[in-house]
Amino acid sequence: MGILLGSKSSLRSNRNLILYLILLVSELAFIRAVSDLNPGSQNWVEKAQDIFHLHIPLDNFYGPGAAIMMIPFSFITGMAYIANCVYLAIGGVAYFKLSQLIAHPISRRLALSALPANIYLIWLIDSSQDTVFEFSLLTWSTYFLVKKRFGWFVATTFLLCETRAGYWVFFLGFSICLFTMDYLKSKKFSWRKLIAVYLLFFTSAFNFINYGSTSPALEGGLTAYFSYTKYHYLALPKMDMDVFLSGSQGAFALNHGPVIPDGSSPAEVNAIYQRAAIESALTNKKETLLGWMQKFDSYIFDVQKVPHLPGVYVLNQDEMTIQIVDQRLSWQLVVGNLLYEIYRSLLLGAGLIAVGLLIGSTFFNAGRIKRDSQLLVLATPFIFGIVPGLLIYTETRFKIVSELLLVPLVCEIWSLAFASRAAKPVKE
Repeated sequence: MGILLGSKSSLRSNRNLILYLILLVSELAFIRAVSDLNPGSQNWVEKAQDIFHLHIPLDNFYGPGAAIMMIPFSFITGMAYIANCVYLAIGGVAYFKLSQLIAHPISRRLALSALPANIYLIWLIDSSQDTVFEFSLLTWSTYFLVKKRFGWFVATTFLLCETRAGYWVFFLGFSICLFTMDYLKSKKFSWRKLIAVYLLFFTSAFNFINYGSTSPALEGGLTAYFSYTKYHYLALPKMDMDVFLSGSQGAFALNHGPVIPDGSSPAEVNAIYQRAAIESALTNKKETLLGWMQKFDSYIFDVQKVPHLPGVYVLNQDEMTIQIVDQRLSWQLVVGNLLYEIYRSLLLGAGLIAVGLLIGSTFFNAGRIKRDSQLLVLATPFIFGIVPGLLIYTETRFKIVSELLLVPLVCEIWSLAFASRAAKPVKE
């Protein structure tokens, strides 16, 4: 409990934190009431029970991170929503503590308001199978990074990578950057800074022994195939790529998809789809380039939720048509998309100005903003996320948590640039 609240927190700070968590959980309860989807965290119950009983899970289609976190809620029916509330609150504590590091009170309040204002993130925390775990782990991972608690950072980030494999790029990239900076500063090799590399080797060896593949998760090949089939560029950013390409005459039809021999193991299927993805990317160069352009635009500049449209839209490659199966245009979804567009428009505009302020300070003000900022590392998950976003594909749900962490950083840069120097940081 001391880690969550901090032993030196004032009574007022604790009261504000409790009110903040009540607001978040109340918002989640409202979304649960209006949503037509079941809590996605329920999907991990069986795998969580296997791990609890010290059984190695039968498959590694997804990593075990979310299942490990679901263990305390896996033995009573209907606990998925409670798990979502608990991990939303745990992640909310870390986000609150990060925002409290901003000196200027108005900027601090703006940063705090970004989480409850991000309706789509709360929606995903309710309905997605891994967003709530990602949110809880990434907020604490970056908090430990800001506070230079390297051991806790490693533990939470490793579990994060085992929850969503794309974060291996962040974990490895940041560790290699730390290793390099230490060497340039001291001319000595700090090998412990490369612990992410050792953990990746350990994970790869474990997966190879138990599943026949070194891949962090065996959904990687399938996801890559989705992302590099000839017509993937027609789906994003408008339509859900998985659904769009999975029709009866889509990318997996007998005359279009790779041949999967009977009796193939999950590792063999993963390898087949990886080879098919590479072959398709090299064969369909123009489509691949168009896809990369869309991924880059969607990751950074697109202010609408990606995919833009709810519903089911399916490609028929034989007839070269797109079938509208179900538009799913309910008011709650349309209004939710509108609210997210407003939210991200504000973040994108403020963020681009913040980049300009940071660059301007570096060149014309002796780097004062860079020197005084405590939160610059909050940008690293989003920056490193560009790599899997371009190489595989991006949807809002894959970047919405790392994107949220940009808000306290943007608010801090603005406050350092314009706020009075008399403003003092809030003590924890």
